[in-house]
Amino acid sequence: MATSFSDPSANNTQLVRYSIEVPVMTTPESLVTVREILQNHHLLVDQITDGQVHVASATGAEPDWPAIKQALEEAGYPATHTTTSED
Repeated sequence: MATSFSDPSANNTQLVRYSIEVPVMTTPESLVTVREILQNHHLLVDQITDGQVHVASATGAEPDWPAIKQALEEAGYPATHTTTSED
C-alpha cells in the first residue's frame, strides 16, 4: 500500500490579511454593501466594523486593489488606506 506524504509545494496558496479603512461605512446597510463588494473580489471578510474592514486573501497573489477600490468608490464607499496586517 502506498503511503501518502504531504507535499508543501502542492498548495502554494497562503492566507494574507489586510486592513482597509472605509471612513464613510457607518451604517448596517453600508457594512452589508461593502462586505458584498469585497467578497465579489474574492476576499474573505474576517471582521467588519464602522470605518474598517479586515479581510484575507487565500490566493497567494496580491488582490486587484485598483479594481477593488474603484468598486468601493463607485458604490459610495471610498477606501482611504489599505495595509497588510501582521496578525
